[in-house]
Amino acid sequence: MDATANLSLPVIAPAQAQKHVTHNEALRALDAVVQLAVIDRDLTAPPGGAAEGDRYIVASTATGAWAGQEGRIAALQDGAWAFYRPGEGWLAFVADEALLCYWTGAAWADVAGAITTLQNLALLGLGTTADATNPFSAKLNKALWTARPAAEGGDGDLRYTLNKEGEADVLSLLMQSAWSGRAELGLVGDDDFSVRVSPDGAAWTEILRGDRAAGEAVIGHLRVGRDMVQNVLPDSGRFNGNANNTAFSGIAYAAPTYLSPTSGAGLAAHAKFIHDNDDYGGAAGALDAEVKALVEAIRPPAARRFGPEWYVIEVTQKASGTMSEPVDIGGTLYGLAFTTLFTALPRRLTFAYHVKVKTGTAALTLDSGRVVRASRDGVAQPKAAQTIANADGWTHICVHNVPNQYGYAYDLAQLKLPLSGAVWLALPKIVFGHVDLDPELGVLMNARMFG
Repeated sequence: MDATANLSLPVIAPAQAQKHVTHNEALRALDAVVQLAVIDRDLTAPPGGAAEGDRYIVASTATGAWAGQEGRIAALQDGAWAFYRPGEGWLAFVADEALLCYWTGAAWADVAGAITTLQNLALLGLGTTADATNPFSAKLNKALWTARPAAEGGDGDLRYTLNKEGEADVLSLLMQSAWSGRAELGLVGDDDFSVRVSPDGAAWTEILRGDRAAGEAVIGHLRVGRDMVQNVLPDSGRFNGNANNTAFSGIAYAAPTYLSPTSGAGLAAHAKFIHDNDDYGGAAGALDAEVKALVEAIRPPAARRFGPEWYVIEVTQKASGTMSEPVDIGGTLYGLAFTTLFTALPRRLTFAYHVKVKTGTAALTLDSGRVVRASRDGVAQPKAAQTIANADGWTHICVHNVPNQYGYAYDLAQLKLPLSGAVWLALPKIVFGHVDLDPELGVLMNARMFG
């Protein structure tokens, strides 16, 4: 055997003269092809200024000293170019491209192009660095997904599937500007498709929701709908009676016809917002502390002195006995202290109000059978019972209701109190359709005021 099988290294024969020549030739070959790293693979002629030991892959249509050596390793050794034929599967690092290539038996090809399967990668960065927070990260200007056609073994379809663990989790596409969120669409905290927008990445407003059960679109912030919305309660939720809706100031309390206390419970006037009140520079009288707290929650400082007057009422639960429709929440029984009007209702309606706990706690029951959606201070809530405490202050509740199978509903507020519990309630609104009413809306007038 004159040479080794894999690297074609010359073999010293027995009794060979000048053994050092053969030995040195083998060393030069090893120096050229072991830990193979070449400077370039695109040159067709020797570069000027090459240094001893420099290695190149000879490109196609080679000329000059490299003519006829296409695909081979050219190494400058002892001041002359030596050429080495690669074997199939040899690897070479190409320095000017920072990539690894291999010899196919006919040409040099990128190793990356030969990788057909990547499994269980922990991190993948495309044009950027991935990390634990973003295990897949990509920095690019365009991306293309195209269906695999039937001619290539596919079916011509392309479906991008995303999955979340449970209903309360989030599956969404979040769109940012300068790393701050501006729009988000997907299944955000429930299983209804929604679209929401934000001016700053912190405060979000839902503008579209797809009701998966009804198969309908709910456009809570459709501008036309919000601009034309009106309160159908006869006193506009001001608790001043049905006949004097146009009165701006000097109103007197009148028990609402649309709220009725349950047996043993009570419903009475607490105090009213006073037009031109003393607290903000007027002279018509000082505001009650709870009224003032609500005004400060819903109006900016410059808008707290004037405005149509309205009452806060106090709702109290019976002190003992069996409550109406009691429910156990965390070991405490809560029951209805008042019902809403028993009358025919539209297919969809929104009931909103402000509430503050006076004593005990209150429960927001959110009957999943008739509540399509509910929000608390503008934040969407799960369809599950929750409590409200005095420490929560004034709380705005907005409930998207549907009537029962008989066409009415008597618990639109979805609010229950424990024995001896009490709350203050103000500015109720009933609006036809499902509309996200702002917590800061205040008085929403009834069209009756115009005749």
